[in-house]
Amino acid sequence: MPAAIARTAAGAAAAALAAALLAGCSGGAPEITATGATVRVPSNPGVTAGYLTVENTGGADDILTGVATDAAEEVQMHATVEEDGTTSMEQRYEVPIRAGESVEFASGGLHLMLMEPGELEAGDTVRLTLSFAESDDVTVEAEVEDVMGGAGEDHSEHQDMDGMEDMDHSGHGG
Repeated sequence: MPAAIARTAAGAAAAALAAALLAGCSGGAPEITATGATVRVPSNPGVTAGYLTVENTGGADDILTGVATDAAEEVQMHATVEEDGTTSMEQRYEVPIRAGESVEFASGGLHLMLMEPGELEAGDTVRLTLSFAESDDVTVEAEVEDVMGGAGEDHSEHQDMDGMEDMDHSGHGG
């Protein structure tokens, strides 16, 4: 009988170890990276835009809760929305980053608004720190690009703020 008990105990221990190992391999935590970050040279001294891709390769969802930089007074997350033929920007205080998915911050959709940026010139680097509900902060270097893409390829369509007078900017605080 003692041999049977020993086999049962050994089997239970092996099963518990296997379960623990499988849980560790399942990616039960979010794994966040940020890539492709750019910030525009401000065409309006009070605000400029930033873009990047945030990816979660882990096994659990996370939430982007904020972005900070020393290059601006404040960074806000915004979504461009169209309703009844009017385009406006709405501030987002949280952006879900689902397990196994990427979220792109780009012109015409989700994007960053850097409020009261300092002097930014093409080729400068801006450090952005992303904060999450579950994950540690992620820091990414964003290259500053001018309207004509002088620091890289032509991204001028992203920076043209001239057509934005028809947009509701009330959420920008200024």
